[in-house]
Amino acid sequence: MFNEPYPERATGGAASGWACWRDGGTCSGIPYQVAGFQSLVNAVRAAGATNIIMLGGLAYSNDLSQWLQYKPTDSRNNLAAAWHVYNCNSCVSTSCWDSRLAPVAAKVPLVAGEIGENTCSHGFIDQVMNWFDAKGASYLGWTWNAWDCSTGPSLISHYNGTPTALGAGLRARRLSS
Repeated sequence: MFNEPYPERATGGAASGWACWRDGGTCSGIPYQVAGFQSLVNAVRAAGATNIIMLGGLAYSNDLSQWLQYKPTDSRNNLAAAWHVYNCNSCVSTSCWDSRLAPVAAKVPLVAGEIGENTCSHGFIDQVMNWFDAKGASYLGWTWNAWDCSTGPSLISHYNGTPTALGAGLRARRLSS
């Protein structure tokens, strides 16, 4: 619903960031009225939508540590936690995923909307995919831009579909499942 929120950077901490994330309004350090996820969920449902709504956590969607505590209410009870991870993020180990993501995945659908490596290899995402496959969670690679990998991860090296090593690793996993 809102890609990669990071209110904690402006508000000064995780607790105020999570409150701003959910409730919006006047948030310390942010010079405008914030539309919190509760108001966004309400607006989607008021429009008649019944689909699943994916909500990314703090720290550009890499922090789901308090997602369950601040989860908005949903009249359809149809929310998913959205997570982004790259090898350069703070939560990059199975111990972090076990402590921060597993409790979320036990309660709501968990979708890694972006996984990648800034080197365009796939050793790190292999670990991510292994963990997500074991939990029955979903993941998507990032990105379909033909970057040279020095500017960020890329699944392809050319718009004709030529994969990078990252893209080849993701494709191989998808073909084997």
